[in-house]
This record gives sequence, structure tokens and C-alpha cells, in this order.
Amino acid sequence: MTPNPLANITVLVVDDETFAQRLVARVLEKLGVAGVVTADDGEQALELLGSTEQPIDVIISDIEMPGMTGFELARKVRYGAVPQYKDVPILMLTGQDTEDNVKKGRIHKIEGFIVKPPKADVLKSYLERALGLR
Repeated sequence: MTPNPLANITVLVVDDETFAQRLVARVLEKLGVAGVVTADDGEQALELLGSTEQPIDVIISDIEMPGMTGFELARKVRYGAVPQYKDVPILMLTGQDTEDNVKKGRIHKIEGFIVKPPKADVLKSYLERALGLR
């Protein structure tokens, strides 16, 4: 049996909807992801990135959130708001994959868009690609 490459990673899930957070966390746990950390919005996500002892390997963020959108969070991360995470892979959760999102995604170096609700096989594929595991 081959070891699960996702068994050693920690994912930060950022979504203002608790239900969506729990759903993504459950799917990640089903995939064997070692750790899941959640944040309710972009500000909380930046605070967590700056203070967590557990290194974050991937950020999965909702695009539409009050206050700071997912793209604003990505921009702050990419511009070094928390320097050690400047190059962390970022995946976006979206209700729909639009051309505008894809354009913004290129600008902010987003590794992919996952349509809600995420299916386990799709999420696994995006995670593996973002982490360079395939």
C-alpha cells in the first residue's frame, strides 16, 4: 500500500459560513489530511498564519466573504503580509467558475478553483497538483 502524500499536510480553510468550513474540513479528513485549521474571514486567516505553530501547507479560501474577499486575502499573502507564507499554494472555493475569477486567479497566483460543494476526488486532485505531488 502506498503512503498517503496528504497525510503530512495542514490546510487552512477560510470561509465565513460555518457549514462550508465543516464540510470542507470533513472532506479533507476523509482524504487523510493530517491537520485542518479554520478561519471565519481573511483577517482571522492572516492572524492564524502569523501565530500558528503548525506550518500551513495549503490555503483553501472562499472568494465571497464580508470584509476581506478571498482575492484580497490572496493578495495580502502574496505581497508578504506573513512572509513565510508568500508562496503557499492557494485554492479558491467558488459558487461558479467565471472568466473574471480565472483572470483574477492568474494575477494572484491561485492554484485552482473548486466549485462548492467540493467532491473528495476533485479536492484531492487540486491538492496534489498544488503541492506538486502529480
